[in-house]
Amino acid sequence: MKGKYIVITGDLKESRKISKRKKIQEKLKIVLDKINNKYRKNIKVKFSITLGDEFQGLIDFLALSYIIIKDIKRLLFPLKISFGVGVGKISTKFSKRTSEMDGEAFFRSRKALGHAKNLKQNIYYITGDKNRDEFINTIIMLIEAIRRDWKEIHWRRVWRYEELGTFEKVAKQEGVSKQMISKMFNEIKYDEVKKAEEILEKFLSTI
Repeated sequence: MKGKYIVITGDLKESRKISKRKKIQEKLKIVLDKINNKYRKNIKVKFSITLGDEFQGLIDFLALSYIIIKDIKRLLFPLKISFGVGVGKISTKFSKRTSEMDGEAFFRSRKALGHAKNLKQNIYYITGDKNRDEFINTIIMLIEAIRRDWKEIHWRRVWRYEELGTFEKVAKQEGVSKQMISKMFNEIKYDEVKKAEEILEKFLSTI
């Protein structure tokens, strides 16, 4: 992927219908600052708000794109966000803001965002290889199909588990039994989702 970069474009779904929109935009700025700091080694142009409730950033490592997207979704939960990821060359000089740049990666990212919205998916990738894109987007589609039924309590316990590392610790914080946590994870097919994400991230790292 020499000479190519990754553009991530995100857009808050139905943002104009959200009450306290100004507070949401302020929260978005704070979240993007956290992302820019956490992943600063791989971010070539910082994430920033570009148009209304749309935001964008440029990175140099494709496998990190999915991880960054998951982080943004977690930090902005329960807001719904569409993401388009484009891979390609940059036709302009680098700038402090992506809005002042252009090129193949930007075109593909915006096209991918359009596909995500039209297909009612949260994430869509365009890398320039149709077979590769089909594989990536099919895995994401299957992951999202499982997660569609997850409630707020499911997400909260999953994030706690990923932070704490054991069902015992999650159960203690949630005030329930370890068996109840284990049963819930089986019901929401957590292991299947995790395996699919590992395959996806491994595949992205080879591009």
